[in-house]
This record gives sequence, structure tokens and C-alpha cells, in this order.
Amino acid sequence: APYEYRNVGTCESGEDKWRGPVPSADGSDLVLSFFVFGDTPYDDGCADCNTCIGEDGDKEEDCSRFDCILKDSTLSELPINNTCTYEGDEFHCVKNGIIPMVNSNISEGSAAFVAHVGDIIKGDNSGGGNRRCTNSSFSSRRELFSDASNFLVVPGDNDWNECEGYDIGSNTDAVREMWRDYFAAETSPFNQFGKDFPGGGRPVIERQPTNPENFFFERESVAFFGLNSVQGRSYVEDVAPEDRNAVWVERILETANCAIESVVVFAHTKPSGHVHAKLNDYYARCGASLPTLVVHGSDHPKTYCMAKSGPNNLTITVEAFQSSPLLVSIVHDPIEGGYYFHVY
Repeated sequence: APYEYRNVGTCESGEDKWRGPVPSADGSDLVLSFFVFGDTPYDDGCADCNTCIGEDGDKEEDCSRFDCILKDSTLSELPINNTCTYEGDEFHCVKNGIIPMVNSNISEGSAAFVAHVGDIIKGDNSGGGNRRCTNSSFSSRRELFSDASNFLVVPGDNDWNECEGYDIGSNTDAVREMWRDYFAAETSPFNQFGKDFPGGGRPVIERQPTNPENFFFERESVAFFGLNSVQGRSYVEDVAPEDRNAVWVERILETANCAIESVVVFAHTKPSGHVHAKLNDYYARCGASLPTLVVHGSDHPKTYCMAKSGPNNLTITVEAFQSSPLLVSIVHDPIEGGYYFHVY
């Protein structure tokens, strides 16, 4: 049967690797395609990564003010108010290779948008105190990704709960508000889509008022969620009175009718069981277990993995660093019905 998943090997994690049906040549069964990548650009420790904003406000290719290539073990020596930007090989790979390729495909109608699943800078591998989370590094990434068409991003631990000053007992602090301002708020270039999707028009992105990094939109009966699920403990999933991600998913689905045919979730790590419980509540209410795809990063595999946790539940683990984004297509079986996921 052409519309089915095939086992095509084994992932680095040891899980079976699956592949969904290829869209037909005429595109008649193609619902939507999008790009996804993550865990880039890091640019730490390399010879050309010692970039910063100079005292005159201009960019410096070899920073004279700070040592921006300190190892994690000595990162505490870097002043908190440093202006390092970490614009090395990975940065230029994204700027000069990945973004132009993605933009070309979106302009041609081969894809609708691109999602980054977190970690836009290097962490410090300590679970806290990352002094790479600064106005300069975040501004660098905002400027970089502003060149990408229909770009979305969710937090990763490197730029969220590992940052210097992170307060796990609160939903806010200076660095988190800076991330939200740059990458999610109404004033951010990534708050809404800037270009129409293939077929015309563009969906409106809804954002959670208390956590605007969490988003939702619907297109072609597919519900897309972006969630703040990071590696390690965080306020959103572990300390808040209720899992903020689960609250968001529930709030969206409680007013949704049963016309949704599939669900896609973007997050840095796999969302909590509370999120899946809210999805399952919706599926039970509508009398069907919908095809569900979770796309996440964090693990840095050498090659991507699409694994199954159930007949209709799949996860994609994206590659990292200078790897090309994955093009994911949602395919509809026109005879038997049902949505499937294919990765190029």
C-alpha cells in the first residue's frame, strides 16, 4: 500500500527508523511542507568565533574587549555584561547557506515556513550560569533569523533555563523577557508570518499571554503547536502550579471543533506527559486518535530519526550544528483518509 510507514533501519538511539509515503508527483495528496532544524549556531571555542560588539558599537571579528571563546569550565571569567556575538562557521553556514536555501523553497511554494526547535547559542553544560545569554548574542541571532521567511523558534535550555540569573521559582526574569521581546512578542519579527503560504493566505499565530514563546496556528486542518519544553528543570514544566504547556494546549483544544485531522508539536525536547494527556483528552472527545508528530532537538544525532511511539504517534529528532534543515511533508491518503509524515 502506498500510504503507510516503512521501517528503514535503526536510529542512533536504537529505535526503529520510519519513513512515511512520498507525496505524489502532481502534489495532489500534499497537505503542507515545512522546514525544521535546531541546535545552531553554537560557535564556541573556534578560532573565528571570538566576535563581539566593540566599544564604538561596531562589530569586531576578533574581539578586543572580551575573550569570547572561553571554555565552559572558565566561562565564569567572562563578564556578565559582555558583548560577545559568536558569529563563526556555524553562524555563516546558517546565514549564507541554510537561510537562502529555505527562502528559495518558500518563494517557490515548496514549503510554507521554517521552525527552529531551540538552542540558538551554546550552553555551558552546568545547568545554569550561562554567560552567553546576553543582549548582544540574542541581537545577533535575531538579526540572523530576520532574513528567513516565515521563521518560528521555541526556547532551548542553552538560551533559557541555563542562562545566568534564571529564577526557576518565577515565570520571568531579565533574560527570559529579553528572549520573548526578540523572538516572540508583538514587536518581534517572528510574532506572525510575513508571507503567504502555498495556496494563498497565511494563518494567524496565537500566542499564550503569559508565555508568548508558546504558539499555535492551524492550516489545512492541521494544528501546529510551539511549546517551551527544554532540557533540565524549568518553571514552565516543573514548578508552575500547572504545566504551562499543557494549559496552553488545553485552552486551544477546548474551543476547537473536531475538524482537526492532525497535530504537529515543535519543542526543544519531548513535551511532558501532561501535554500528551491533554491531546489524548481531545482525541477521546472527538472519537479518533489523530496522527501526531513531535519535532524536537537537543540530542544532536549525526542523522535525523523519525521514530514511532504508537501507530499514529511519531517523533522526529533533528540534527544539529551545520546540518541542513529537514523538509517535512504532511501527506493525505485521498482514498482511505488519514494524514502521514514524510521527511526528505
